[in-house]
Amino acid sequence: MEVKKNSRYDLEKKRGLFLEIGFLLSFLFVLFAFEYKVQPKEIEVLTEELSQEMEDIVPVTIQEKNKPKELPKIKPLELTKLILADDDVPDLEIEDSQANENDIYEIAEVTEPEEEVEDIPFVRVEFMPIFNPSKNKTYEEGIRDLFITMQKMARYPIVAQENGIEGKVFIKFIVTKTGEVANIKVVRSIDPALDKEAIRVVQNLPKFKPGMQRNRPVCVWFSSYISFVLQ
Repeated sequence: MEVKKNSRYDLEKKRGLFLEIGFLLSFLFVLFAFEYKVQPKEIEVLTEELSQEMEDIVPVTIQEKNKPKELPKIKPLELTKLILADDDVPDLEIEDSQANENDIYEIAEVTEPEEEVEDIPFVRVEFMPIFNPSKNKTYEEGIRDLFITMQKMARYPIVAQENGIEGKVFIKFIVTKTGEVANIKVVRSIDPALDKEAIRVVQNLPKFKPGMQRNRPVCVWFSSYISFVLQ
């Protein structure tokens, strides 16, 4: 069954007109968009801020180099003329009324004062000191006798025995040019009472035969130890 329409209300006939109106409106909208102008307010604000920052920047100054000082002017020296003596001037003779040709003069020899040689103790010399030379003939025999003598002379302090202190006290001293003992020092300490006893033993040792270096007696360092052991 066919649908009946009034030809008056048929929009298909006005389809071309509506299309033209749409193109016209879109063209006007685009043209208006291109012609629309916006005032640049933000740009002005940015330029003002940049100008203030540029004013706050401290200007860079370049220091001029100091000019080199001029050297003082030196005046030229004027050379004086040399005055030559005449050849006619007689030579002067120096006479000594007390001098005589037959006098004999003695020339005294100038002797320099001998330098005082400091007694610097040696560690090792050509001939080492010998302990108790009346008994020992060599350095090795003296070493063995020294150790035995020091052990026999040592007395164990009662305070160290009560506290159970034992060990070896290492000691060094100087054998002088006369064979005596001097400058006693404790190298390795265990207890003040044991150190004091070791020093006492060394002070009471018999004399040494002094060490020899270049055929003359010299001071020599000597070292040994005393062993304290509880029984």
